[in-house]
Amino acid sequence: MWGEAPSIAKRLAERRAPPDASSQVLSASRITLASIRTQCGRNTLAAVREYAPPGTRLLLANSFLSTIPMGYLLVVLPLYLRQVGIEPTFIGLLYTVSGFVSAVIVAFSGLLADRFGRRRFLVIGTLLPIPSYLVFASTADPLWLVGASVLGGVGLANGAAGALTISSFDALLAEKSTDGQRTRVFAASQALWSLALAIGSLAAGVPLLLRSAGVADLESYRLPYLAMVALTLLAAAAIVPLGEDASIRAARVASGWWPRRSRRAIATYAVGIGFLGFGLGVAVQLLPLWFNLRFGVTEADLGPWYAAGQLASLGTVAVVPYLERRFGGPRTVLLALSGSGICLALIVLAPVFVVAATLHLLRSFFTNLSWPFQQSLLMKASVPEERATAVGAGFAVWGLANAAGPVASGALLTAGVFVLPIILGSLMYFCGAFALGIGFARLLARPAVARGAMIEAR
Repeated sequence: MWGEAPSIAKRLAERRAPPDASSQVLSASRITLASIRTQCGRNTLAAVREYAPPGTRLLLANSFLSTIPMGYLLVVLPLYLRQVGIEPTFIGLLYTVSGFVSAVIVAFSGLLADRFGRRRFLVIGTLLPIPSYLVFASTADPLWLVGASVLGGVGLANGAAGALTISSFDALLAEKSTDGQRTRVFAASQALWSLALAIGSLAAGVPLLLRSAGVADLESYRLPYLAMVALTLLAAAAIVPLGEDASIRAARVASGWWPRRSRRAIATYAVGIGFLGFGLGVAVQLLPLWFNLRFGVTEADLGPWYAAGQLASLGTVAVVPYLERRFGGPRTVLLALSGSGICLALIVLAPVFVVAATLHLLRSFFTNLSWPFQQSLLMKASVPEERATAVGAGFAVWGLANAAGPVASGALLTAGVFVLPIILGSLMYFCGAFALGIGFARLLARPAVARGAMIEAR
């Protein structure tokens, strides 16, 4: 026992001794790494707050979940309808009906949502495509398909469902964010929307997998619709706890029915987005069918490309702050939509599918890049109590223009005319670029609009 005393004393002395250089370096490195981790964590949280402030997160979740079925339908639905014997002209008619119904209803839904509650309209619109999905899962009867296109689930216009959701969603997202955050919040919304479309587009290969497992051809297309019903129910449940600013609704009621203070913003937006709506309808919405007829590709070939286009659009989140500082919103819209029009026009010159699909991917990126700026510009130029009305009026014009495109495009494709729909759509994108870019630049330069934006920013 006494022999252990020196070793004990030695250990005590070592503990009291000052650390050597290597231990100091190790300790300093640990402190540095800890501070880096802490700073990175703070930066990440700050970025999340800038792109998704607390009030916006339920809205973003709703949009993400409800958009996944749309990504699947954009690729699969035209090919599925062709598989069951529906002619391209009638397929185009379904998209036209969906766009027309959306245009008619959205003109009033924004106005009513401002006065009676935006969340209520958003919940109803989110749930409305469920009957359409059940129709697609159970029948190919033309009359039932027309009814489904009225409710929702067909094309980007999304029928009555799209009409009830789009105006309320944009207005609520603007309400839950400040003027300085708004473009980034809309960029986050666009990125999540693109990610959801990508997931849905990748799911376009599910029918092929089901057929390889022994499922019958038509059943392989119909089973995924049941999964869409479940996702839609989750999307609606996400926004049930969402609150609204009652003072905004009260101000809208007090101001009357006509949106007097935002009429110039509404007119500018409606003209520009009307051009985009027709371009989308005549050239883009039936592109899966166009690719199928021109290059002989299937939904399994198209799905990864459509998904890649949406995933590439996630990069818009990173470049939006730089573009906003460097060029400003109006000029960015002008450049992005012009780039989209160029890519669309070049598709007609593509010798093989890979080249055409790559150009479509670039077109999707430029178009998705422009949307956050378009939405933010409209919200900035409109007074808070008239924002749902402004979005609704703009998308009413978009829906009518969009509705005119697919039926014309379907008739041209049936006749074997492939070039004209694409070139016409490209021209519309250029017209939309100039109408929105130059129009909002002039509007925001007006003293009254500039003062309103400064007051809200404070």
